[in-house]
Amino acid sequence: MIFSELEPFLDKKRRELLEALDAFGPEERHLTEYEGGWNPVQIVEHLSLVEEQVIAEIGRLLNGEAVRPSEPEERKLVDITALFEQKGLLGTPKKSPPSAFPSGKVAYEDGLERLAEVRGNLKAFLPLLAARETNRLVSLHPLGVELNACQWLQFSAFHEWGHIHQLKRIRRAHSS
Repeated sequence: MIFSELEPFLDKKRRELLEALDAFGPEERHLTEYEGGWNPVQIVEHLSLVEEQVIAEIGRLLNGEAVRPSEPEERKLVDITALFEQKGLLGTPKKSPPSAFPSGKVAYEDGLERLAEVRGNLKAFLPLLAARETNRLVSLHPLGVELNACQWLQFSAFHEWGHIHQLKRIRRAHSS
């Protein structure tokens, strides 16, 4: 993936998430994949919390370094697939840090509104990231992978992708 493909990828995963959520009627939003698992409402809240943390991290990275001219697009590191594959992190369940646990107190519609708001805030970084060097703006993800500012952005979409699969599993588990 190259930088110019990042925004369409974010948008595609968000559309897929909303389609997966639409598979649940209001009376089904309490359903979980297994006892103690998260339901669609909690997943929406969790995604907002994680994306807020990603926004804070990218902001920290951008504010912590002098602005240097951008790498050429073909050298701007964006794709996290290989990094996560090397660590065995793709397709495996992960434990959320307590700071990203849903409270269970956010209404579904409020959660969707917040999710749209934080995605707008995240995408607001795109012009800033395009205009400056990002490969050396790195920090350690809680899963033990070092990500640069662009890769943090892609992580948001990958994280959402994992929960899209979770929503589909919940739907399958409760289909007649």
